Amino acid sequence: MLEGMRMANEGMIAMQQQQAVITNNLANVGTAGYRKEVMDVESFSSVMNRQMKRMGKVNLPGKSANGFLQASGGMDVKGMLYTSTRTSYSQGSLKMTNNKFDLALDDNGRGFFTIRTKDGIQFTRNGSFRLSTDGHLVASDGSKLMGQKGPIKISGTDFEVTNNGIVKVGDKEVDRLLITEFPDKSNVSKYGEGNFQATDGFKISNNFQVKQGYLEMANVNAVKEMVDMMRTMRAFEANQKVLQAEDQALRKSVNEVGKTG
Repeated sequence: MLEGMRMANEGMIAMQQQQAVITNNLANVGTAGYRKEVMDVESFSSVMNRQMKRMGKVNLPGKSANGFLQASGGMDVKGMLYTSTRTSYSQGSLKMTNNKFDLALDDNGRGFFTIRTKDGIQFTRNGSFRLSTDGHLVASDGSKLMGQKGPIKISGTDFEVTNNGIVKVGDKEVDRLLITEFPDKSNVSKYGEGNFQATDGFKISNNFQVKQGYLEMANVNAVKEMVDMMRTMRAFEANQKVLQAEDQALRKSVNEVGKTG
């Protein structure tokens, strides 16, 4: 009985976390370059098994008769849930803006614009730039867009960015956009408003196309997120009903035991 209450409670907590992730995704549907979050819910036993096998140093105990892993030391991990959140790097849709300062990467979500922020080098899919007073192409927070020669600086507003990332003013080639890739995105994490940082370096990408006058929108499907939200609410309510039923059964059991005494 108490075990059922614990499992229902864990399910409710997981659904609350899922709802928070979905809500944040929906709030950023209109944010250029936003990468949606996805929450995974697994049993703790399956996660522990996978990590132990990856380490290759631990002899895993066999499954118990009821099909659940019994951890060493006597800890029963039956029914325990493990939640983790990951970022989806799939490409969002491209929206035409006809603003020459708007740039979008068309590369199936592989690469990033490189920017120099007050906190160092970071990366973004948000290609909404503007011209600073000193002639640099900058993001909305003033971070400088990087080329392969350094921060990109142009004279005037009459410039062109070719499909392969070359920045031209008239017939003069100024620089080429520094587009970066991360072979292992597990080393990439979100930082601030739509930026990313990497802990294990990056490599220069040549496998991309730049669309000037376009913005990449968030890779969030609002309809799917709404469906997932309703599904999550129903799952929360189901766990809530289980918890209430278990509570009523426990109350009845306690009362009846009291009467027989």
